[in-house]
Amino acid sequence: MKLYLVTAEVDVSEDGTKFDRHAIWSGSQAEAASARKELTARGARRKDIKTTDVNVPTDKEGLLRFLNLMTTGPTVAAAAEKLIG
Repeated sequence: MKLYLVTAEVDVSEDGTKFDRHAIWSGSQAEAASARKELTARGARRKDIKTTDVNVPTDKEGLLRFLNLMTTGPTVAAAAEKLIG
């Protein structure tokens, strides 16, 4: 099953020294476009928003491996990139 992970770092300080990471999972490209719009509204710059296609396994063994990787990675985005890399 293909999902889309939209990620961005949003500046939450006035001096540009503190950032929050945001990740939004989407089930279609249209939903991913809405997620990009939402992140832009939260303050992310369009050039800093990244959309990653993630193939999520649907078999039990593959899905468990995927979920374990999502919970043990340093960030959701980094874990997803391991899956596609």
